[in-house]
Amino acid sequence: MSVQNLFSRAFLIATTERAIRSFAASLASLLTAAGTGLLETGWGEKVSVAGMAALVTVLLAIGGGTFGKGEGPSFVGGEQLAQGDPPAAAIPVPRAVEPQPVVEPSRV
Repeated sequence: MSVQNLFSRAFLIATTERAIRSFAASLASLLTAAGTGLLETGWGEKVSVAGMAALVTVLLAIGGGTFGKGEGPSFVGGEQLAQGDPPAAAIPVPRAVEPQPVVEPSRV
């Protein structure tokens, strides 16, 4: 991968997605491990740690993007990023469920 691809829109979107997921996962684990309530927790410290995790993720993506063989922020190079807008997600249409006949239990 060339350094020019590090600034492509697809690469930046993939890296941003990874950073947001790392931030959310780190913050969730810190809040869970603390075992405190929503109002009693020290938010500044936890957000700071989660922000550091997001920054490390971005730095790893940049490192992976310059060393990997693919187009994305991956060290193994197997990621190929789509160009342009992503296709709309296909929403599965639920099938109609046929009502089952009600069977009355026999009285003995």
